[in-house]
Amino acid sequence: MLNSFQQLCAQSYGSGDFAHVESIAEARETGDTLFAFLIIELAESEGCDTREEAIRRLDMAISDLQCVIGAIDAVDRKDTG
Repeated sequence: MLNSFQQLCAQSYGSGDFAHVESIAEARETGDTLFAFLIIELAESEGCDTREEAIRRLDMAISDLQCVIGAIDAVDRKDTG
């Protein structure tokens, strides 16, 4: 059973393509590792039990993704110079 944050994630991620997902196991079975990561991060068992904590975790994930994008973008600019 997903908590309310996980349910919102499932309903909004991928334009609702994952709205049918009802558990972490089902999230893993989708084959979409980013979606599974988000569902796991938003789990109460992982300490995500408030709206503020859910947003903090998502903000951290966004920051990490932006760092990766920046690194890839920097390499691309060097290669195409």
